[in-house]
Amino acid sequence: MLAQKITYNIVINGIAKVLSIALALFGIGMLTRYLGTDGFGKYATMLAFFAFFSAVGDFGLYSIATREISRAGSNEQWILSRIFTLRVIISCSIFLMSLLFVWFLPYEYDVRVSILIASGAFIFSSSYGLLNGLFQKHLAMDQIALIELSGKVIQVAIIVMIVQLQLGFIAVALAIFIAMLWNFIFIFIRSRKFTKITFRIDKTYWKSFLKESAPMGISAFVTFLYFKIDTILLSLFATSSDVGIYGAAYKIIETLVFFPAMVIGLMFPLFSRYIFTDKKIFIKISNIILKLFTLIVVPLTIVTIFLASDIIMIVGGAEFSDATQVLQILVFALAFIFFGHLFTNILIAGSQQKKLMFALIIAAIINISANIILIPLYTYTGAAIVSVITEFFVVVTTLFMALRYTTYRLTSIKLPFILISGGIMIIIYLTLSFSPFITTVITLIVYTLLLFTFRVITRDDIMHVLPKRS
Repeated sequence: MLAQKITYNIVINGIAKVLSIALALFGIGMLTRYLGTDGFGKYATMLAFFAFFSAVGDFGLYSIATREISRAGSNEQWILSRIFTLRVIISCSIFLMSLLFVWFLPYEYDVRVSILIASGAFIFSSSYGLLNGLFQKHLAMDQIALIELSGKVIQVAIIVMIVQLQLGFIAVALAIFIAMLWNFIFIFIRSRKFTKITFRIDKTYWKSFLKESAPMGISAFVTFLYFKIDTILLSLFATSSDVGIYGAAYKIIETLVFFPAMVIGLMFPLFSRYIFTDKKIFIKISNIILKLFTLIVVPLTIVTIFLASDIIMIVGGAEFSDATQVLQILVFALAFIFFGHLFTNILIAGSQQKKLMFALIIAAIINISANIILIPLYTYTGAAIVSVITEFFVVVTTLFMALRYTTYRLTSIKLPFILISGGIMIIIYLTLSFSPFITTVITLIVYTLLLFTFRVITRDDIMHVLPKRS
């Protein structure tokens, strides 16, 4: 029953997220053509600061709250009411501070205003983001996915109106604000199905909770430094057009990051439940996810490399053609992000967030230092290369730490056969002269058939996750 429920959530989340990706890419396509490389660079800068506010205000509240309510005997209402109150206080404080510092940034007026709007949107996104842990515990992330999909529909509809009426760049920032407000209202209402959250001030509990969550908060900020600081550094060392080129490719990568985040979000409560109580189940679940990610990453990377120019042409148009090479580089960073999500969450479930924090600090130092050196020399290409190096470092480091400091152990996922199947995909791409779409369909079919031939995927694997007939 548990496997079927997880599968249902993954399927519903997957469908909703695919639709969200389609809407996001449609919206990006409209914005790239409406704003141009310079205007889209401003848009990317605003989104980078939105991520900055999220990182500064994280404080590890979401991860540790999810872990705590997922453990046996936890009092959801008692914990979430106090942490939700703390979340709102922190978010509002960050918004008030942004009112002061934003005017000292070396940007044009419209960019500064958009950053302020993004800080307001952060209040709502951070508040409903905390509640996601409640839906994770009850394996009800399908509800979150559907609400976020509706928010994306509204955001894209507003973008269409903005483009049609030529309302300008600031209106684009307002579209994000409205979407975040919509998501917050409906997720808060749906959360009352599981527990009723009220405002509760409890300084004593906050103090003990923050002591536990602070390392995760630092890790979240450090993650921002190596994940999004490249866009801000580009905006300082290069032109808005360069930021726009990089932002177009990076936005495509960001739309795909949803899948590892979604799967790990569903599985994290199980990690927390079994990592200390049942080592065998924990290892089995962890390596099922490792195998799933590997099966996806191999074809995803290959397809993106061969279709990069077509993807950029669809999303951005000819003006963004220089983003093709950036996308081909960044897809390797995306591949590493899949596994980085897995190993970092294993460490969090195993209460190893302090060790994780130090690993991420080193990653941030490497990232910032390399970006400062390479961006002035190679602009967006340098930033893309640094992203790949950083994500690779995170994967290697967190895997080593998970093996050493938790009960996690690697088991066979038949990696050689997966890589052979991927290699045959490459050969097909290099030899066939059909249209890119037809060739891609053929390669994916062949890849899937090879996985069954090599028994990487078996009939039992499929039957295990399908709903059973009564």
